[in-house]
Amino acid sequence: MSVALVVEAGDFPEPAAVALGVVAVRDYGFARSTAACTCGWTGQRRYLKAAAEQDAWMHSIHASCAVSVPLVMPAIAS
Repeated sequence: MSVALVVEAGDFPEPAAVALGVVAVRDYGFARSTAACTCGWTGQRRYLKAAAEQDAWMHSIHASCAVSVPLVMPAIAS
């Protein structure tokens, strides 16, 4: 037997932590991607873009930083 629970909008506390920075992955071409954040954190250079994306997500979870949309941005060669 289940009981229906009525949840009001005011029942949940506001999040205390505010995002410190915005993390993104820079794609420098074939087999060269790295994650970096505006809070100053920089990840290792990775051969796989997916590994750099995982670095970005892990940083955002541990440091309460936001994730950029889109996550992967191509680096512009000048």
